Amino acid sequence: MIRERRNAAKLTQKALGVRAGIGGKYVSEIERGTRDVPFSTLQAMVEDGLGLQLEVQFHARASVRSSSLLAVPRSISEVAAAITVLPADQLGLVLTIARAIHVDSDAATGTTFTIELPVTPPVASTS
Repeated sequence: MIRERRNAAKLTQKALGVRAGIGGKYVSEIERGTRDVPFSTLQAMVEDGLGLQLEVQFHARASVRSSSLLAVPRSISEVAAAITVLPADQLGLVLTIARAIHVDSDAATGTTFTIELPVTPPVASTS
């Protein structure tokens, strides 16, 4: 992704390195995936070098195997029907997600849906 953004900005590896305070050879190694990059270096490359904002998000790991996922329902009634038959632990996760949805409307950017979930999903009660 760094390479694509660098090319779009019409920067050489050396020029990006100068802006980010690192060497052009190091930029090359990062782009090729032959070097691990500390967060501070990634932030300098993205923000100082490319003039973009770096955003980091953490998400809970999915505990459901992809082979056991249901097909995407076609209507809200299908979603409701599917939710009613979920085991308690999965129902708890669905409710956590539903409660975490924030809808923002802005005339300039349109409607944005944001889901803010805890890093560790809550444990469903057994009572």
